[in-house]
Parts: sequence; C-alpha cells; structure tokens
Amino acid sequence: MTLIKSLRLSLFIITTLLVTTACSSKELKKDESVVLFPISANKTEAGWEFTIHSWVFEKEEKSLSRIVAQKSLKEVFESIGEVTDNSDNAATLQRRFMWFLVDNKQKKEIQTLLNGQLITLAKTAANGHAKTLLSVNKEVPNGEWQSFKVKDNYQRNFQGEIQFIPQQGLSVISDIDDTIKVSQVLDKKELLINTFVKPYRVTKGFPEYYKELAAQGAYFHYISASPWQLYPSLKPFLEKYYPKGTITLRNFRIKDSSLLAFFKPSTGYKIKQIQNLIRRYPKHQFILIGDSGEHDPEVYATIYQQFPDNIQSIQIRAVEGSNLTDKRFKEIFKHIPKNSWRLLP
Repeated sequence: MTLIKSLRLSLFIITTLLVTTACSSKELKKDESVVLFPISANKTEAGWEFTIHSWVFEKEEKSLSRIVAQKSLKEVFESIGEVTDNSDNAATLQRRFMWFLVDNKQKKEIQTLLNGQLITLAKTAANGHAKTLLSVNKEVPNGEWQSFKVKDNYQRNFQGEIQFIPQQGLSVISDIDDTIKVSQVLDKKELLINTFVKPYRVTKGFPEYYKELAAQGAYFHYISASPWQLYPSLKPFLEKYYPKGTITLRNFRIKDSSLLAFFKPSTGYKIKQIQNLIRRYPKHQFILIGDSGEHDPEVYATIYQQFPDNIQSIQIRAVEGSNLTDKRFKEIFKHIPKNSWRLLP
C-alpha cells in the first residue's frame, strides 16, 4: 500500500474517532488554550486598523481517541522506515500532528487587553478560529511591534503581537515551502515526511538574503498554503532563521476535509491573500518571493498585472525537478518587463 493510500485509511480512522462537542461556556476554561497569530496594522483616517486572529482549543492529549489516532498515524510512517519507537522522529511526528487533533472550541468570546482597554473578540467558528477587525488611535513608531494578551482567570500568558507598518515602505511577500524551507512539494511522500517527521531545514542562502532585505528596512509577510495547524511548529523555525513578520496560512480541518485537500492547488487562495495585503498598503513597494515548484510564478504574474505600480520585483527560487524551461517563464512573464523578475539559485 502506498504512503498516500495508507494515510487516507489512517485519516479515515482519525475522523471517525474525533467528535465535535459544543461549548457550554463563552468564557475561557482552565483546560482551554489560545493562540494569537502575528498580525500587522495599517494606517487609516480613523487610526491604526488591524484584524486580530485567534484560535481557541483544548489539547486533550490523554483522550483515548487521540491516542488511537496518533498510534494509527505513527504506524503509517513506521511502515516506510521513517519512524521507530522512542526515536526523535516519533516524538517530532507526535508533536507536530497533535495540533490537527485538538478539540477546537466554537462560540467562544475571549477578551483581550489592548491599549488599556478590555475588548471582547468575535465568537470563534467551528474550527476554533475568529477574526476581529479593530482600530486604535495612538502614536506608534513606524515598524514597531507591540504585544497584547488574553484576559485569563487562570493567570496564563496567551500573548499576541502587532506590527505597526507605515503607509509607505518596502514589503516582502514570501512563500514558505521550498522557498525558505526545504519541503519537496513535488514529491508528496517527501512532502509529508518533511512536514511531519524530519527537522525543518532552511533553503541555502535564504536566511542571509532575508537579513539583507531586513537591513534595507523591509517588512515581511509570509503567505503559505500550509494549514494553520502547522503554525506552532513553524513559529520557532521562522524565529530562529528569518526576520519577524506576519504569517498567513490556510484553513484545514481533518473532520471535514479529505487528505487531497492538503495538496489542492493554492493559486486562488494565494492570489486573494496577496491582493488583500497590497490593498491594505497601496503606497508600498513589494518584492514577491516564491519558488518554481508549483504555481508561484503564475500567481505573482497575475498580481503584477493587477498592481504593476506596486511590484518592485518577482523572485523565483529554482527548484530541482520542476519545469525550469525558458518556454515556461517566457509564457508566464510575457507581459512583464524582463528587469522585473528573476530566477534565484
């Protein structure tokens, strides 16, 4: 049985075991946790505007259903020799995949302390996520990061951060998989292994290059089709090797998605996210950085044609095994000036 077929069977078992439970309380309970994702604020006539993105869940690490689910998944990777009992790989698999098995809490109304005020955020959806549009009117140094935290009766520290990005400046929009992190997206087996089992690895030369861009004053926005459940694993990797920035990932729930949804094309999703970002910062110049593995060149060409005055350059990392022919890039970038795009080694 192939890895993909084995995973399909494993995920069928997992979805059968996982049961959604309705929350009886809007307030945050002792066994519930919150993740606040890094976000940015843009300047408007009313002040600084931003959207707080929160995720409320319960880990339930000792529940029988999740223990069985973890065991089922572990057996899949054992069958291809990537995981053995008590190995580092087994611990990594358990640590990364546990975020797909948490009990997401819906209809939660958590409160956050922001700018000296207690603000109630929007109710969480079925996936435990909520997005709340807010604004504050205060003086903040350009580019500064400020922290805020959730009001919690149990004295825990659930903290988020906002970067206040000025109206004018230079911004980098970067893909993650096979752009700044080795993922091998073109090989679905290796993609799964690199995503869930192996230590994350940087692509050669990119940490140094991104530090150069940061030294030029660039702001960073990481946009990926990877699911939000990978954020807790990606966060320390990005903090260690790359400049601080906002992170946008894609919604994905095992309960209502097939395994194929994990691999579905990200073209439309990425275009929408990048469009939203450029519209928030219409006076910025943008550097779009991606890779040749899948559809980044096509996505960025579309964005360039929609916002030609905002795009300083398109930079594509050449991925081994992908289509790197002149014919491909001449066709994709036929309406874009030659000095506005380039391949990176």
